[in-house]
Amino acid sequence: MAFELPKLPYAYDALEPHVDARTMEIHHTKHHNGYTSKLNAAIEGTPLSGKGIEEILKGLDMKNTAVRNNGGGYFNHCLFWEIMGPDAGGNPSG
Repeated sequence: MAFELPKLPYAYDALEPHVDARTMEIHHTKHHNGYTSKLNAAIEGTPLSGKGIEEILKGLDMKNTAVRNNGGGYFNHCLFWEIMGPDAGGNPSG
């Protein structure tokens, strides 16, 4: 299973004035895309290919720096895009 760069659930400019559109675009298309490509390269032809990111990270060999760094970066950024948003935030509750 090759991982893909997820589409953002909002426009690059949706977080302005807090985060500008150009920063969001670069972070998504360059930074997160880099983690995605490098993760795919690190797992290609290994028993990890075909597994989901959560399964890969749960059984992670911490000595495998390519999978550790790029898998972690990929997963963290997927989470980052989901928890940030124009209608997200506010005061914690519960």
